[in-house]
Amino acid sequence: MESKLCANCFADLEAGGGQCPVCGWDNDKPQPQEALDCYTVVASRYQIGRVKAMNGEGITYAALDLTTRKLVELREFFPFSLANRNKDDGTVTPVSGQESAFDQYLDEFIDLVKNVSRLREVTVVHSVLDLFEENYTAYAVYEYVPSVTLGRYVEKAGGSLPWNTANRMLQPVMSALGLMNSLGISHLGISPESLRVTQDNTLLITDFSIKSARKAGTALEPDLTPGFAALEQYSAKAPCGEISDVYSFAATLLFVLTGQVPQEAPRRLKDQRLMISKEVLHALPPFVVTAIANALQVRPDKRTTSFERFKTELAAAPTLVNEVDQTEAIRRIPPLDLSIPQGRGLPPFVWLIGSAIVTFVALIIVASMWLGERGMSFEDLTQLLPESGASQAVEEVPNLVNESYEEVLEKVKNGEYSFQVEVSGQEFNDTVAEGCISSQNPFAGEPLPEDGTVTITVSRGSAKRALPEYDGVSYESLQQVLSDNGFVPTRVDEASEDVEAGYVLRYQDHQAGDSLDYGSTVTVVVSSGPAAAE
Repeated sequence: MESKLCANCFADLEAGGGQCPVCGWDNDKPQPQEALDCYTVVASRYQIGRVKAMNGEGITYAALDLTTRKLVELREFFPFSLANRNKDDGTVTPVSGQESAFDQYLDEFIDLVKNVSRLREVTVVHSVLDLFEENYTAYAVYEYVPSVTLGRYVEKAGGSLPWNTANRMLQPVMSALGLMNSLGISHLGISPESLRVTQDNTLLITDFSIKSARKAGTALEPDLTPGFAALEQYSAKAPCGEISDVYSFAATLLFVLTGQVPQEAPRRLKDQRLMISKEVLHALPPFVVTAIANALQVRPDKRTTSFERFKTELAAAPTLVNEVDQTEAIRRIPPLDLSIPQGRGLPPFVWLIGSAIVTFVALIIVASMWLGERGMSFEDLTQLLPESGASQAVEEVPNLVNESYEEVLEKVKNGEYSFQVEVSGQEFNDTVAEGCISSQNPFAGEPLPEDGTVTITVSRGSAKRALPEYDGVSYESLQQVLSDNGFVPTRVDEASEDVEAGYVLRYQDHQAGDSLDYGSTVTVVVSSGPAAAE
């Protein structure tokens, strides 16, 4: 019996088909041949609707949770190149000879969904609600969030977004992608289509797939978005990871700011130039252009390596960039080889016990010599030690919020603070002055972590800045003040009988004291002196 529900929004239909009066979906449109039939129920809970997306890994359906009566998105693992479907019962069977590859990718799919489900508290990551196996394959259930693609959002906004708007929208995505990659989860499909804009104008990271589906040369049909996929994704052997996501995200940011899509990475090997119009370049802070260019280097060995560094470069803070450089350099130091010696006919535990005894004896000898030089014995030393069971003082983290970042670094350097500070990023803050610490982890009063590191966020000051006064000020002086306040100054000359050449006449389109977004371009009208006589 034909259902009277819309296959897209599951609203009641007066007839068994036709256009839905609620969402406009044409219910007479046939389902793709490879997909499950509409209104099929899986896990005795989820009713299948129309196909929303397909790639080499599987199929995404609109679906209805029959338990909660809420819409969801259901992702089915169905690799077209490796599997067939029995249309009678919907079961999935591997192609003969591909059983091993099918099982391997199925395991990867399940592991990926489990890892993404652990990010449920990260609001910009598409939430996993359920994971189950049925029909000899696996299904992931994602939350349904009303939204449009970022590409469609930018198109409706006129083809591009100003820097301040784009920065506010995309900052949480950068943080989430950095966190994901630190946990071993690389998206490898970031683009204006996989990022979606919700009803409250926040972004959502969607469209997760296993790595093998986002690389060429595997047994799966590759899902590479031209212009956004990194060069290494076009090779089955090249490693992919955070550095690949950095490239895709930078290409997406470029699209948002300019409306232009970079050429495919393999083509950019011959010409890496980014064709950005002069009008757009003048509207962007120079440090933003530099950061995007670094992140869009075609060859991975020349590209920005992490989201931590990319965020710092976008913040135009040289001191923080240096901090990130030092952190990344430390991460590249190879670990010490602490393996237990093998061979010589002795079991490893014998070597371990012997090494411990030798070390202990050496310490006793050194301690005895040191105490003897000072006329002390071990009995004297015990008088200086706290009694057994006495409570030890626990060092607490001081309150760093509102403290100058540079001053805190100086205190760490001279030993006044016994811990190290690690910068997690920068953020606009209306209450904390620029260059000061706006948040810290652990909080003030909490015990110092075992690794002795306090993570901080540095304020960039208010996102809105007042234009300074200009009376009697030369353009060179005002240019420096504007740049220091986060503006991008440009100059227009105009003849004047009253103001000396090189001094400011006025702002074009603005008045002193006007509040503008950080990074806004400010045109300054400058005197060129008296007009030449005819």
